[in-house]
Amino acid sequence: MARVAGIDCGTNSVKMEIADVAFTPSGPKIEIVVPRKVWTIRLGEGVDKTRLISSFALKRLRCSLENFKEAILSFDARRIKFVATSAVRDARNSEEFRQIVEEVLGVTPQILSGEEEGRLGFEAACMGMEGQRKLLVDLGGGSTEFSIGEGEVPSFIRSLDIGCVRIAEKFEFASDPLSPEKRKRAEAFISGQLEEVPISSAARLIGISGSVAIVSFMAAGEREFSPSKKLEVKREKGIEACEKLMSMSEEEMAGYPLIPPLRRKVIRAGALIWSRILLSCPLPSYLYSDAALLDGVILDEARKMKEC
Repeated sequence: MARVAGIDCGTNSVKMEIADVAFTPSGPKIEIVVPRKVWTIRLGEGVDKTRLISSFALKRLRCSLENFKEAILSFDARRIKFVATSAVRDARNSEEFRQIVEEVLGVTPQILSGEEEGRLGFEAACMGMEGQRKLLVDLGGGSTEFSIGEGEVPSFIRSLDIGCVRIAEKFEFASDPLSPEKRKRAEAFISGQLEEVPISSAARLIGISGSVAIVSFMAAGEREFSPSKKLEVKREKGIEACEKLMSMSEEEMAGYPLIPPLRRKVIRAGALIWSRILLSCPLPSYLYSDAALLDGVILDEARKMKEC
């Protein structure tokens, strides 16, 4: 059995989880030791325009990693695997990011490609779901990954630059309320990007990430998260929740504990992206899964440890 601490640093949040992984004849088994910890640090704030991670975001990063380090030491993880995604891929000062990770945790971060993100996320969310043509959507801050496959390995992967932070900044979604003109321009841009993905060919739609979680729990009538690993959501309810989020002010969002303060400026963009995906998919429902890229990272690292 391998104990792995996985850390996934995305454009909007950084997540840490510690798990024991065992490989059995029936497949890998993951037992969570430390449940997922999430810090919203907005690492990618402004990166789309400046190609630089701000000093404030780097300070927030350091603070989150110091917090994670305590848990990693307390639970004696044999291996730490740190991955970074869209914001770090795009930033010219990624070396500063790397130095902070190495100073605090003593490991070198791996910057994943969009294809690697898609593969690892698909493997985690679709474990044991063979026999259907599945479309997994990982709606991130800087990019969104689309992975399609019938087994546990995707045959199609596409990473598009339509994450919630990127769209919110590109089309100025932070303004309150959201103007019809900005929404129309953003919709046209997102729809154009989605033409690269055969969304309607899927027999099963699965969504992961914070934006999809917020939409899905709101569609279920919840104001805060509950410990649910999977949630089946009717397509119409999902679209209604997206519309509700796009019409809400930040003051109204404050009444929903499931929308953290630093997500309030970007969740409307996340809702718009997810609504365009739902409108492009004729299926009557979709599955929200709490499985994430982080679970795939832990599984992948445990597999490498086993092979050594």
